Amino acid sequence: MSIAKVEDPTTHFFPLGPRISLYTPEHHVPGELIILCTWLGAALKHINKYIQMHCTIAPNARILLIQSDVSIVTSSYSSQAKLIVPAVQAVEAVLAECTSSPKILVHTFSNGGPSNLTQLLLALHSSRHQALPITGLILDSGPAVGKYAKSHHSMLLSLQRSIPWVVGWVICHCILILLFTSIAIGRYEKPETMWRRSILDEKFVGERDEERNGQKSKRKVCYVYSKTDEHVDYADVLGHAQMAREKGWDVRVEESVGTGHCGHGRGLEGKVRYEGIIRNCWEEEVE
Repeated sequence: MSIAKVEDPTTHFFPLGPRISLYTPEHHVPGELIILCTWLGAALKHINKYIQMHCTIAPNARILLIQSDVSIVTSSYSSQAKLIVPAVQAVEAVLAECTSSPKILVHTFSNGGPSNLTQLLLALHSSRHQALPITGLILDSGPAVGKYAKSHHSMLLSLQRSIPWVVGWVICHCILILLFTSIAIGRYEKPETMWRRSILDEKFVGERDEERNGQKSKRKVCYVYSKTDEHVDYADVLGHAQMAREKGWDVRVEESVGTGHCGHGRGLEGKVRYEGIIRNCWEEEVE
């Protein structure tokens, strides 16, 4: 199992299960947690860049890393629920150590991230019977509505390092044909529809139990997108942002000009801006 490691040799992730690992800083603050749900087939070198940003901004927070691969599309919901158990246990441990309201930031990418986040939220609610209190939610390059062509493109790229392109092309089409056929005949709801709804549902995601300026804190979400993203239509992102507004979220939308899918933090300028987005969700109070 490949586990991301931060460049700092004193920093390491402890494997909890397939594609799930946890970093605990030496001087961690009880109740502080970053939940990082990466995109389909994300390379470790790219994941590490975001881990470094979080370590810089929240040096005393644990980081729960949940990586994703094509199995989130091919496996059953019951199988996914079993695989997410180690992440559920990690979050519950952080909540249990709190003497006050926890400080939890959730950061997802594309549709792979929201898929794993949905499974985590459903399992937590089943166990705790209450919403997960969060400080902020960052949705990078998604969530998409799940169009066939773009889904195929994303799946194919996630497989390119492991199998020949032609074989991957056929496999991805077979998977998607079965998936879309099952949805069409009513076997189950379209996964993307469930993800987009669940991560905004107040039954699963709640605000921190505190007041600011005499008012209860609001759930805060920031969308990061680009009109040049070849995998996700920016209209999907903006549509989800509108859904969040209608549900009472404090919504911020950040357009990145000229960047690709899950690549909005590249380059010095992009890195500085992206760190600002993370810092805002981690530290800034809702006005």
